[in-house]
Amino acid sequence: MLRSYLYFSFLIVFVSALNLFNAQTVSAQAPTQKAVAQNQQAGIEFFEKKIRPVLVEHCYECHSGEPDVESASFVVDTREGMLQGGDSGKAVVPGNLKQSLILQAIEHDPDFYAMPPDEKLPVQVINDFKKWIQMGAPDPRKGKATTRPKTKKQLAIDFDKEREFWSFRPLKNPKVPDVKDKTWSANPIDRFILAKLEQSKLKPVSDADKRTLIRRVYFDLTGLPPSPEEIQEFLNDKSPQAYEHLIDRLLNTPQFGETWGRHWLDLARYADSNGLDINLTFYNAWRYRDYVIKAFNEDKPYDQFIREQIAGDLLPYENDAELSRNIIATGFLAMGAKMLSERDKEKLRMDVVDEQIDVTGRAFMGMTLGCARCHDHKFDPIPMTDYYALAGIFRSTETVKGNRLNNQFVSGWMTRPLPIKPEHAAALEKYQSQLKSLEKKLKASSKELKSLQNKKDQQEHLKSLPGIVVDDVHAVKTGEWKESIYSKNYLGTGYIHDLNQSKGEKSVRFVPDLPAAGKYEVRFAFAGSNGRANRVPVTIHSHQGAKTVYVNQSKPAPIDSMFVSLGRFEFEAGKNSSVVISNKGTSGYVIVDAVQFLPQFELPKQEAALAGAIEARKPEDTTRQKKIKSLQVAVKKLKSQIAELKEQAPPPAPVALAVGEQPEPGDYRIARRGNIHQLGDKVDRGFLTIASVVKSRPVSPRQSGRLELANWLSRPENPLASRVIVNRVWKHLFGNGLVRSVDNFGHLGEQPTHPELLDYLAIRFVKEGWSIKTLISQIMLSKTYRLSSEFSAAQYEQDPGNHTLWRMNRRRLSAESIRDAVLSISGKIDLKQGGSSVDHYPEQAVNPNKNQKVKENPHQYRRSVYLPIVRGNVPAALAVFDFPAPEMLVGNRPVTTVPAQALFMMNSPFVVEQAQATAQRLLEDAKQNDQERISQLYLTCLGREAEAAEQTEALQYIESLANSNSDPSAARLQAWASYCQILFASTEFRFLN
Repeated sequence: MLRSYLYFSFLIVFVSALNLFNAQTVSAQAPTQKAVAQNQQAGIEFFEKKIRPVLVEHCYECHSGEPDVESASFVVDTREGMLQGGDSGKAVVPGNLKQSLILQAIEHDPDFYAMPPDEKLPVQVINDFKKWIQMGAPDPRKGKATTRPKTKKQLAIDFDKEREFWSFRPLKNPKVPDVKDKTWSANPIDRFILAKLEQSKLKPVSDADKRTLIRRVYFDLTGLPPSPEEIQEFLNDKSPQAYEHLIDRLLNTPQFGETWGRHWLDLARYADSNGLDINLTFYNAWRYRDYVIKAFNEDKPYDQFIREQIAGDLLPYENDAELSRNIIATGFLAMGAKMLSERDKEKLRMDVVDEQIDVTGRAFMGMTLGCARCHDHKFDPIPMTDYYALAGIFRSTETVKGNRLNNQFVSGWMTRPLPIKPEHAAALEKYQSQLKSLEKKLKASSKELKSLQNKKDQQEHLKSLPGIVVDDVHAVKTGEWKESIYSKNYLGTGYIHDLNQSKGEKSVRFVPDLPAAGKYEVRFAFAGSNGRANRVPVTIHSHQGAKTVYVNQSKPAPIDSMFVSLGRFEFEAGKNSSVVISNKGTSGYVIVDAVQFLPQFELPKQEAALAGAIEARKPEDTTRQKKIKSLQVAVKKLKSQIAELKEQAPPPAPVALAVGEQPEPGDYRIARRGNIHQLGDKVDRGFLTIASVVKSRPVSPRQSGRLELANWLSRPENPLASRVIVNRVWKHLFGNGLVRSVDNFGHLGEQPTHPELLDYLAIRFVKEGWSIKTLISQIMLSKTYRLSSEFSAAQYEQDPGNHTLWRMNRRRLSAESIRDAVLSISGKIDLKQGGSSVDHYPEQAVNPNKNQKVKENPHQYRRSVYLPIVRGNVPAALAVFDFPAPEMLVGNRPVTTVPAQALFMMNSPFVVEQAQATAQRLLEDAKQNDQERISQLYLTCLGREAEAAEQTEALQYIESLANSNSDPSAARLQAWASYCQILFASTEFRFLN
């Protein structure tokens, strides 16, 4: 297995490199052509690479085929259409930038239409269009320009006819089909599946064995692997209800909500930061995450789950806890990324509304509503009036509010205080009052102290000091010393430091000119701080000889935060003595400022004058010095009191990322072609016409309409809500939904493979109280879920996509499950639940203007659902395994197998560390022999026993590495760690059968 794995990893990297080499070789060997032909070809290539992809992505939806009245009067899917243009004029005039109206549109000219209306294209893309037009607008596309618009009558949607489409039909309870094989089915779900199989002349494969089944169930319900003990317990349980009891037990573990809550967070585009232009930290997003996890653990009815997320703050409540929960739930609407620096605040407001409409439509209804912002939906029965009926609701909802970064041009977002208990409120009020009082005193004392300390400049201070003071500027330096004034408590013009380099090669020699022989106290001045050396050698050369004293500079000096006393020494008069500071043997910066010599005897008047000493200091100087010392003590005491008060502070008042009601709710007008500055008719607030089977209550003029929308979405009669969530649950258990386009139930989505089964489950789901856990249990108890992933070439040829579910799909584990499984096996996993993951982040979670690293995550061993999800900086362990971009709703994650994944498992410090921890756990059990350790490792990692060949190969591999080092103990640990990492990196570890 080891050889296969290493060969496979090498092959992936080799083939990737080979493909790159071949591509470069082919490119290099392209035949040369004449200059004119080259220019023409270059123009076509530029169009194909730079222009056509932008037109397809941003323009074809409205400006292709036959244009309609609401969308556009011209098309851009042919060269002739671009040149001919529409009502306003020609879209493109080759060589003429001013007359090419497409530039006005994509530059969002305020006097013209903004295209695309939702977001301005990047500057580089706009420059590409300019360059293309200056090149003569080369365009190889052929076809006529169709400019005659449809009439209003032709545009009318026949809703009765559209309701014949499968997803818009009212829910009807289908008859459970009869099947030929009466013995196979375990519940009605199986009969729907078997009927389709029999119709296709296919048969279900054999059941999965118990080892496979328990691993599948554990990962599906908890996202974690079963332990060897749990596997054995299940294997030993021979009761008929063993499997059912296993499901019930796991459904009631806290890990269930963490795993299934994470599925919902994909839809809620959950993140801990804003992303986009200014990536500010969402410090309170975690409350919504925890709300979702708790909702799944408590099996909150799904209809209530819908209502709380759309209009929780408007729902009735019985107590503060319920009110808090309801407010937090509306974080669903506030979670989206926002272009905070957008100067046009009305555009920002409507962009947020558009994002809320889009996520509400796709998450709850599987409908792409955002397509109707500029025109009637081109494929689904959603007119612009329906879009702007919803826009009125969300525009009457407050999401964007205030400013951030103390910048009037950077918009903020809505946060709402949560209710707190009276005693908590009183404690907070008392705390704030005490803190305010202390900070006011500190500010006043600090200001006075600074004023006194700055009365004289540093040079005057130097002259005023008693005794003989030699500054660093008069010292003899050996080696390179750096001048600095970074720390403010220095003498003279500054101080010097050794750059923390060339240790033992630098010194500073101070030679005083002493006026008389006698005993002097020697003091050394330095600016102490963090990063300074803690053992600086200072040698005093006196009449008594040489003595070295070691000084700790990592702390402020004890005398006036400036001097440290080196002792008292006998000196001769004149320049016969010295003090030498060296950086020999030091670690950290060595700081040198000045040396002071204080006579311990009374100098004659003349000599005292020569020395600069002052027999009696001026009264005002003495008073000032006493005042400074008094203030220093006071400031220190106040700082200590403030620090102590903050340590004992009550918890801050809770705040939630949430939405609220606008002061003046109201209807909105249709924005012509999506341009908010060109408004048309007003549209009453309301819901989707196509899904309104029964008449809804009108929206209250005094509220946004979110409450009515929430009730409409969660109605049992709504044909979309229950179908969509049932399909999502099925998808997470089988890898594919009964409708494979889980986020799109419209005409562009896929048809259900088993429409009757989908309706059967949806109706039963509603009747049984919208219970997610009950639905999951019913599906998992089916024989269909318990099928093996056994391969049949004949059946694969007939149904390669496994649409009929003749076997269980083999599925790769999610990014979270891979990481959490590694942590679980290593024993490092922290199962603590809830709480913030970004409280240690700065306000700008990612700041492109600062090379600032976030502190190490204190929650690094927690489950992946609790990792900081910062937009634009998703943890590598998740990103490499297809974690979705948190800017978008993603109901169906991509699943890839790429070289980067193999390389991550081989080279990631995280994986290496966990492999070592796993090896250490194995070796700690002295009662086991190596064969038993291999068995234990396979059971833990793969859920099965090691085969005989695997045992032999593993032992040989470990033995070969263990004998390759002079330290047997370390080599043995490293050998086992290496083999643990091999299993982590294996395909079998990352996949469920």
